[in-house]
Amino acid sequence: MNPNKAESYYNLGNALCIKADFEKAILNYKKTIDLDPYNAPAFYNLGNAYYMINEFDKAIFAYQNALRLNPESAECNFNLASAYNDKGEIDNALYHYR
Repeated sequence: MNPNKAESYYNLGNALCIKADFEKAILNYKKTIDLDPYNAPAFYNLGNAYYMINEFDKAIFAYQNALRLNPESAECNFNLASAYNDKGEIDNALYHYR
């Protein structure tokens, strides 16, 4: 794996998510973002990994960053709404569901 290539860490994070090793996936997505801070899919998948371990505040932060980079992402809006819903923040959830 090329240690200076964001794509390598991103792909490893995806593989780790498939294996449900979310803690290690999170580390790889963070490394991806360190190398490529404009990588919206890395922020989105980071949010998904945090969501899977019930770290809703961190998931929300990651999804918000993904939306900042890709505001038209329906999937990201949906997952962000789900995270808000699971936190009990219904108004925020409804905003993103719409």
